[in-house]
Amino acid sequence: MLATAVLALAIPTPGHAAVEYEKVCSLYGAGFFYIPGTDTCVNAQQTVQSQFDLARQITRAATGTAMAASLVNPFLPDGTNYAISTHWAVFDGQHAAGAVGMIRIQGNLSLTMGIAFGLDRGSLTSNSNRTATEFGVAIPAQSWSDIRALGRVGLQYSW
Repeated sequence: MLATAVLALAIPTPGHAAVEYEKVCSLYGAGFFYIPGTDTCVNAQQTVQSQFDLARQITRAATGTAMAASLVNPFLPDGTNYAISTHWAVFDGQHAAGAVGMIRIQGNLSLTMGIAFGLDRGSLTSNSNRTATEFGVAIPAQSWSDIRALGRVGLQYSW
């Protein structure tokens, strides 16, 4: 039995060739890695980029909602021809400021114009620049402790 074991170790057996993970996917460029047992090369950074894109789209949507909430038409009482309304709105941690003007043209006909600015950079509750590191990869930070709300503050002057 010992002789059989020694003989088995002495006979060379064909081994599996080592897979060169980077060489297989080098045609695709840097950052692609081979998945063993398949013919697939995966870009490891694509998942991280997709998470950043999703976080950026969510931030833009929240900013857009805050901008829409900050555009409130002023009330034009009888006997006045002009009104200006300014508002500050917050939605999902994103801030926006808006101003709307109204001019009475004739009788019940009036012209309204407005502009809003999304202030998602530099605000206290903005998540747009925060990242976390997980397994050595930077991903957008997700904090469920942030206060999320929709609010609006306004000021109007008519003359």
